Amino acid sequence: LDVAKRDWSQTLLSKLELDRSMFAKVYESEQVTGKLTAETAKLLGLTTDCVVVGGAGDCAANAVGTGIVTSGELSTSIGTSGVMFVHSDQVQIDPAGRLHTFCHAVHGKWHMMGVSLCAGGSLEWFVQNLCPELTQRRAADPYTVLNSEAESVPAGAEGLFFLPYLAGERTPHADPLARGSFVGLTLKHTRGHVARAIMEGVCYAMRDSLAIIQEMGVPVKRIRVSGGGSKSALWRQLQADIFGQKVVTINAEQGPAYGVALLAAVGAGEYKDIVEACSANIKVVDETATQRAAKKYYDSAFPEYQQLYRSLKDDFQRIAKLA
Repeated sequence: LDVAKRDWSQTLLSKLELDRSMFAKVYESEQVTGKLTAETAKLLGLTTDCVVVGGAGDCAANAVGTGIVTSGELSTSIGTSGVMFVHSDQVQIDPAGRLHTFCHAVHGKWHMMGVSLCAGGSLEWFVQNLCPELTQRRAADPYTVLNSEAESVPAGAEGLFFLPYLAGERTPHADPLARGSFVGLTLKHTRGHVARAIMEGVCYAMRDSLAIIQEMGVPVKRIRVSGGGSKSALWRQLQADIFGQKVVTINAEQGPAYGVALLAAVGAGEYKDIVEACSANIKVVDETATQRAAKKYYDSAFPEYQQLYRSLKDDFQRIAKLA
């Protein structure tokens, strides 16, 4: 696909000696591609007048479902992985290949995204493998317990860093051999320190993506948080403090599913475009402001976090050969 032209690349098709007729027509996400067949309509309990629209991939659909459809809007999602997604009115390509640029689900617009492969997955790994007493306790949710313990620990986890590279890393390193690491462990560190270091490490990893977005001159006026991480007050506060901007949550929790529903509504003629659909249905319900002292600390600690990968990169490669 030629992302800039939003169509199949004739240059590549010619080089590969492929006929364009082999490829399906490219539609914008809200465009009607057809109607339900009689068989499908019967199975779903719908009519054959029901239109089908182009739809979107998971991240673009989540962006629509969280209202990231105009310039200056950025979303972060902490699920198993961590995604930082920003809307762009123009095609912008990171020359170093650290960020990915795709066609947005908004007609004629684009988006860039950075991905940390093991975000919430890092905390899940910790709970499932190193906190058996929490997983066996039925009276309390293990993540609620860890959040409470982590909240009692000061910013920076008293010098403990975590690199969330349990599955290698995508942005900004594109390094499958990167390894998860705790650096700075001492006898004073408790389970709460470790939990906080994991959560901070994930936010540092996502700040790597934010730093590239800002380096490219892409405006970031508002940050909306979604995913499982948005349900935790501590995760939200850490994002506000480490990203250096307030973050907000919205009234829609099922981002991707809600996003494609809005695309379908536009295709069916309920709204004139995606921007109108999002404006009518998506509202900010909560804000988390940046804490000045914490932001100052994290701004000073972030370069140290970044240096750890550079210092350990060669070691990761040697360790991989031993595994």
